[in-house]
Amino acid sequence: MSRISATDAAASREPQGRQPLWDEMVKFNGAPFTITEIFDQTYINRHTIRSYLKSLILGNYVERIEPEDGAIREDAAIKFRIIPDPAPYHAPRLNRDGQPVTQGGGVENMWRTMRMIGQFSPRDLAAHATTDIVSVTDTTAKAYCTKLLKAGFLKVVSKAKPPTKQAVYRLIRNTGPKPPMIQRTQQVFDPNTHKAYPVGGQSVSYTHLTLPTNREV
Repeated sequence: MSRISATDAAASREPQGRQPLWDEMVKFNGAPFTITEIFDQTYINRHTIRSYLKSLILGNYVERIEPEDGAIREDAAIKFRIIPDPAPYHAPRLNRDGQPVTQGGGVENMWRTMRMIGQFSPRDLAAHATTDIVSVTDTTAKAYCTKLLKAGFLKVVSKAKPPTKQAVYRLIRNTGPKPPMIQRTQQVFDPNTHKAYPVGGQSVSYTHLTLPTNREV
């Protein structure tokens, strides 16, 4: 695997959290890896890598392989390996005790799926976004698509023909890795740009606000 530069890593739009870490771990195809190898590819803080690995071990997603006698560099000597085969596409969302975190997982998975496949129906979206831990129904996917369409994130590629054929959408506003959130005020807030998009209206910028950070790994 080729190493990315520090400049490219800093400029990356991917979140400094579990998904890029998991993606790198999966690339080893079940072979052992070290913290240093994951760090070299992501430049994500080593403490964050260790913390997520600890949760993955407690959640039985990863096993720790103890170093051989005489090993000097701890990070390079201790190895880890993903247990599930095949490994899930979506990074496991776990707390520090290795227990599943489901809140917000459906929206996050749907947005990541949109960015990955580009063109989809609500049924496609629900199927790809559903995991062993997070369940996304067709109704939920349809509601999310409807709001994003009205806010200008999606475009209709093929109209629905009820009751058999669902509409097919294409993502046209891919602003970053964080999923747009449907707010109670019936507007869509994009955490990537700090803009709110009233359904059918103009965007409102919130870049002057200090937003809470997501400390979940």
